[in-house]
Amino acid sequence: MLHLFMFHPDSLLKTSFVPNPVSYKYIVFFLLFASLSSFGQNIHEESEDAYWPDSLYAVRNAVKIDPLQVIFGDFSIYYERIFKSRYSAEFGVGLTRRNYAAGWFDYSLDNLGENVDIETGYALSVSARRYFKDSGELNGLYLALGCSVRSYKTDYFVIDSAGTLTDISFEDNRLFTSGSIILGYQALPVRSNIFVDVYLGVALVYKDFHIVTSSDINDPSAYYIAEKYEYAMGLEVGVKIGFGF
Repeated sequence: MLHLFMFHPDSLLKTSFVPNPVSYKYIVFFLLFASLSSFGQNIHEESEDAYWPDSLYAVRNAVKIDPLQVIFGDFSIYYERIFKSRYSAEFGVGLTRRNYAAGWFDYSLDNLGENVDIETGYALSVSARRYFKDSGELNGLYLALGCSVRSYKTDYFVIDSAGTLTDISFEDNRLFTSGSIILGYQALPVRSNIFVDVYLGVALVYKDFHIVTSSDINDPSAYYIAEKYEYAMGLEVGVKIGFGF
């Protein structure tokens, strides 16, 4: 059965609803409570995210330099990234110049004279680290396995008996390839992004040398190239200064 209801527009105007003033209090209270709850939830989520991996405050990336390697003419920049709990990888790339330690263990004609022309070489390194403590960051005591390559090139020009620099030169090439095991400690401060990475280890080094030797630097016929291929044990020591983010 279909029922039809008829009404007059005037009756609608006469029966308009006027809210009770008391109901406004409940509406305002409800809106205020909802706003505070939402605000508190946002603060709680942000405080948790501050320590969550990959957040702004968790140091999972680092860029470093190693000032001590300047002695060996190695000007490298290192980048470390954590990729799994306790595990990270570090990559280094840089340029090489004069190796001030070249004469400590091997023969070298480099006397810092004007007849010595230092060419720019390259340095590459990669290592895998395991931190002993799972902090979610690049922090604490670690053990690392790594390998590196360093290339050095020097041209020695002949000085004649009158002390004049000639155009005759001999090229000295030295390539170091090493594998190392390192124990280190990376200390992340609480209130700064600047940190230090101290390490010590041993390395097995393969030397591929073409060494310029001479019994008389004023006589071109006294120069010759000595080839040297050997394995040797080395010491890895350094203090890296880094910036974490």
